[in-house]
Amino acid sequence: MAMRKYAAFLRTVETGSITKAAEELGYTQSAVSKMIADLENECQMRLLTRSRAGVELTSEGGELLPSVRALVRSYNDLGFAVSELHGLRSGLLRIGCFTSFSTSVLPSVLKAFHEKYPNIRIQLSGGEYEEILDWLRRGALDCGFVALPVPAEFDAKFLLRDSFVAILPVGHSLSNAPCFPVAHLTQENFVKLNESPDYELDRFLDTLPERPRTTYEVTGDFTLLAMVERGLGVSIVHDLILHPRRYRVVRLPLDVTQFRDVGIAIRRGAEPSSVTRLFIEHVLSCKTQLDNYSEIE
Repeated sequence: MAMRKYAAFLRTVETGSITKAAEELGYTQSAVSKMIADLENECQMRLLTRSRAGVELTSEGGELLPSVRALVRSYNDLGFAVSELHGLRSGLLRIGCFTSFSTSVLPSVLKAFHEKYPNIRIQLSGGEYEEILDWLRRGALDCGFVALPVPAEFDAKFLLRDSFVAILPVGHSLSNAPCFPVAHLTQENFVKLNESPDYELDRFLDTLPERPRTTYEVTGDFTLLAMVERGLGVSIVHDLILHPRRYRVVRLPLDVTQFRDVGIAIRRGAEPSSVTRLFIEHVLSCKTQLDNYSEIE
C-alpha cells in the first residue's frame, strides 16, 4: 500500500492531474486523492496544491520528489528483475514521438521490440519536439524521439539524418527533374504545413531570396500530402513523412541541402529504468534499419 501512495503521488505530479493519474494507474479519482492525502498525513506536510487548473508541487513536495522518483524507479526495477527471473521481462515503457517518425520507422522498431519482450507494455505519446522535451523534463516520459541537438539537461543518441524534399503532383512539369530548384517555388501554388511550432520549415524558407506565396495552409501532414496528390500545389516536407508510401506524389531532392538529425533522448541525471535501458539498446541495435528507412514500403 505504501508504494502505491508514492506511485500515485509521482504520476499525479508527472501528469499534472489527479484524474489523469487515476486513469493511467487504473484507480478511481477518489482513490488517488485518498492515497495522496494519506501520504501527506504520513509526512505531516502538504505535498501538492490543488486547483481547477490541476495540481502543483509545494516547496516541500519538490524537495521530496527526487527521492520519491528514485524509490518508485527502484521498485519498478525490482519488479522487472523478478519478472526476468520468471522469464517474463514485464514492465511499462512511456515513449514520446513526433508524427513523421512514429508513422514511418517506429512501428517496425516497436514490432521487433515486442517480439523480444512481449510482456513490456508501451504507452506512446505524440507531440512536437518541445512538448516531448517538456514531458521528459517532468518525468512523464521515459524516453523520447526528438530533433537534435537538445538542451544540456538531456542526454541523446543520434539515430538518423532526415532531409527536406519537395513533393509534386504526378504529371507536374518537373516530375522527371533530378532535383527541385527552390527558386521555382515562387512560381507554384505552395501548400504549407502550419503546425506550431513548425520552425524548421519557416527557418529554411527565411533563407531563400524570396519566400513562396502560400496558397494553402494546413494543420496536418496527411492533409498536406492529400492536397498535393490532388494537384492543388507543391510543398516541402521532411522525407520521413513519405515512408511508407501512402500517397501518389512525386518526391524530389532539393537543389539546396537542408536536413535535421533525429535522436532518442532521456533526462540527464535521471537514472533510466531497466525497461528504458533495454529499449534504447534495442533502438540503437536497429541503426542499419534506421539508416535505410527509405526502403520501408
